[in-house]
Amino acid sequence: MSDGWGTDSTPDWTALAERNEREQARRKRLRTIGTAAAAALAVGGITVTAVVLGGGGARGGGSAERLAQDPASSPAVAEQPSSSAAAPTASDSAAPSGPASASASAATSAKPRAGASATPSAPAAPTTLDPLTAISSAATDTAPLDPGSLFPAATLSIGGRTWTRLTDAATATCWQATTGGLGDVLAAQNCRTLLRVTYTNGSSAVTIGVAVLDGKAQADAASAAHQGQVQGLVKAGSTAWCITAGCANTHAAIGRYGYYTVSGTVKPGGNTADPVATAAGPGFADYARTRLLARGSGH
Repeated sequence: MSDGWGTDSTPDWTALAERNEREQARRKRLRTIGTAAAAALAVGGITVTAVVLGGGGARGGGSAERLAQDPASSPAVAEQPSSSAAAPTASDSAAPSGPASASASAATSAKPRAGASATPSAPAAPTTLDPLTAISSAATDTAPLDPGSLFPAATLSIGGRTWTRLTDAATATCWQATTGGLGDVLAAQNCRTLLRVTYTNGSSAVTIGVAVLDGKAQADAASAAHQGQVQGLVKAGSTAWCITAGCANTHAAIGRYGYYTVSGTVKPGGNTADPVATAAGPGFADYARTRLLARGSGH
């Protein structure tokens, strides 16, 4: 090929023109290739941007975005945060993915929110005292108390016999309705009042006495120190009976009460023994105990 110079060292204008055309064609090809490559890169950048903005199909978007930003990193490395990684954004916290994140989300949901009130519980049922506890203190034993309401029965069947109520009374000064030292025992325990009721069967008579105290401790102490008896009760103007020590009697305590019986006869004779009344005494004591417990049951 001629280098564009003739043998006579004069320019070969034809050869130079051909050479120039070839150079122009080569440059044109290079420009075309460069434009195509730039267009390809531009299209690729648009595609990556669209994937990032579109979320890359929601779950896979995070890894695709990291790969686009750092093509040299592998998927495994991109998913492992390093100590120098930036703190997660608000959207990362709001939409955790993967089993560990799901567990953390469930635990967070189960935990009560700060400031939120706990689920209100059902109101506690009112406390109901058992009858014995209820009558063991003046603070819980508040039902009306008098001989008529405590012993309302007009007649009682005890020992196979029918007994009829003769009379009743309430004595505020307890010792005045006792004999044989019982008054001193009750006074030491601050006896509030002594209730009495008498039932008769023919000439046989039994009087029930109930000493009202402030609490169980006082009633137990009076029972432990017992002596003497309650006095037999009759209607005003009738012949007195068992007003001195010596008649058959019983004594016991329940709750804040001491309860007693005295058995005898309403015939003249004072402390004359009466077998029928004596046999009925324990039955009347059981009746008194039942009525006192009934106060604690609300009956």
